[in-house]
Amino acid sequence: MKTTHPLSLFVAAAVVLVPMLGLAQNGDLTHGQAPVDNPTVGFGVLPTAPLGPPPCTQTPLTAIGGPTDPCAYKNHHLVPEEVTIIKGDEVTFEVHGGGHAPAIYEVSKDTTRDEIGQFLCPGTDPATITDPTLHPCNGTTQAGTTNAGADHHIEDGHGDVVIVSGLGGGAHPANRVWYVPGRLMAAGGQQFINGGAANPPALGTLVTYQFLKTGRYLVICMNRSHFLNDWMFGFVNVVGGD
Repeated sequence: MKTTHPLSLFVAAAVVLVPMLGLAQNGDLTHGQAPVDNPTVGFGVLPTAPLGPPPCTQTPLTAIGGPTDPCAYKNHHLVPEEVTIIKGDEVTFEVHGGGHAPAIYEVSKDTTRDEIGQFLCPGTDPATITDPTLHPCNGTTQAGTTNAGADHHIEDGHGDVVIVSGLGGGAHPANRVWYVPGRLMAAGGQQFINGGAANPPALGTLVTYQFLKTGRYLVICMNRSHFLNDWMFGFVNVVGGD
């Protein structure tokens, strides 16, 4: 009778185990980049010049990037959109421009930007759209107004509902996505007007949050149009010992 050496069994088990481990870690997006110490994330971009040729607003400077500028969506980003830190470190969100309001929710480690975005304004990531007429949910259009006012149920990579946008209104500003369950932090942004070279724009309100648990966190702008129409959100990955 043929016998199998114990070492052969061990090697065979290891060969099976390695791909299994690879599959288990394949969806974990928290290890995609090296951690940085206490980073600062730009929460929105403060415009200092027209955001493009017409129909983008050209003048006055104080109207560029404002609610009537069809190119304002180009400012609705987190810079960078994703950071990784060690557990216990802080992230400072530097709120630029007006109307921004950060909020943080924990999501599954395999949650991607495109997955979240398809629950907001389905289709192409607005960050990649250069022509405002091609942005299907542009906030200066009726389609954008309708999308921002609709109820959206946002799910993470595991299919768990993270945010229910509701229809706005109630006890909180109608232009806010105000969803409390699971929310770790919320803050209202202060408005800063770009006054030109003689009166340089202020940097904005600083909001700092310390992350005490490993995982992947979704950081959104609660402004309904910014979040639901323009995908104004990013991620913080927290790694380190449990």
